[in-house]
Amino acid sequence: MTKKKATPFTPHDAGHVADPDDALEAARRECPVSQVSDVLFVVAADTDVRAMFKDSAVLSNRGNFTIGREDRDHAFSGITNLDPPVHTELRSRLLRSMAPKKLRSLAPHVARVIAKALDGLPTSGEVELHKDYIAHIPSAVTYSMIGLPEKHWSEVEVLADALVEAVPAPETSMPEYDRLMEIMGQVVRGRRDHPEQRRDDVLDNLCFAAPGEREMADLEVVMHLRQLFAAATDTTRALIANCIYRLLEHGDWARIAADRSLLKNAIEESLRFDSPAQFMTRSVVQDTVIGECPVSAGHKAYLSIQSANHDEASWGSTARQFDITRQVAVQHVAFGRGIHSCLGAPLARMEAYMAIDILMDHYPRMAAGRRATWEKCDGLLLRRPKEVWARLTGETPAATATDAEQASE
Repeated sequence: MTKKKATPFTPHDAGHVADPDDALEAARRECPVSQVSDVLFVVAADTDVRAMFKDSAVLSNRGNFTIGREDRDHAFSGITNLDPPVHTELRSRLLRSMAPKKLRSLAPHVARVIAKALDGLPTSGEVELHKDYIAHIPSAVTYSMIGLPEKHWSEVEVLADALVEAVPAPETSMPEYDRLMEIMGQVVRGRRDHPEQRRDDVLDNLCFAAPGEREMADLEVVMHLRQLFAAATDTTRALIANCIYRLLEHGDWARIAADRSLLKNAIEESLRFDSPAQFMTRSVVQDTVIGECPVSAGHKAYLSIQSANHDEASWGSTARQFDITRQVAVQHVAFGRGIHSCLGAPLARMEAYMAIDILMDHYPRMAAGRRATWEKCDGLLLRRPKEVWARLTGETPAATATDAEQASE
């Protein structure tokens, strides 16, 4: 039977969003830069996406994640919607909380979070790993790193998830947005009311300026925290879920369980094959040419990370195949490029490695569950399966924090 010809990708097509790869391949082949609305151009080729990530003079981050003419109306923008010099100042400030030494110090906490998640899994049987294991790990790590009081964790997780799922809809019209702003406003005011109780966390970093730094308004701090909730939780969940799903689907789980030297590259291949964040958008502020296509100021460019990471021109004829031995997998653009490359990439990699490594220790013969099927989660931004069904066959005692801490070394 002849395969139906795919039409080039547009984010306005619900079918393309749910299953984008054929449409993205058609875009790369037929029109690597295509205008899909009065305002939006889709950029599908790897070389063009990389070039656009690095061009902060012609492309503004204003309106990032939106695909229409209207942008989000916030008094203060999060870091992924900022341009230099404000972006440069904020990024430098946040890097203090993301420095390698600081991230290494988080490893014991990540280990404890993983051990607690493992405690909820049975020795054997079928489980849905996203709900029962994966989802809790990035949230607990992120909220602890930020300094969010634990009494708020459960509610904030529900609220932040709803906002991410709704992208690119205007979040300010959602009741979840109002409630999240209320909680975070209380947290920021509470921290600033007690400057004598300084702590080594992101909240402290933003609430109290170091010498030479400017003081931020309460609402500005809240907006930056709201950005971190989304950037550091859902994408890391997607990375862990995607990697586990593909290892089970392709029969690579047991192979890596027996040879952990393959795990780091498998994580990079997962980032390439299933890019957790599917796209970024940029606002064109100067007339330019993208991939030989003239684009005038006032338009937006939808930079397809998924398409760039599947581009046959860069990745060869096996670009749309999952291969844990792909030697150049780390060259993907899943974390972006240029001045807006993901601050939390090292932490996401660490969480993914530890979560999968320890799961392999306890379930080295784990296999795909009978109900395992790839159905993309809701929403335009994220790529991960809605569910990760697995059949557990445990062979070792329940995990301990010590086990996980050793795995992080």
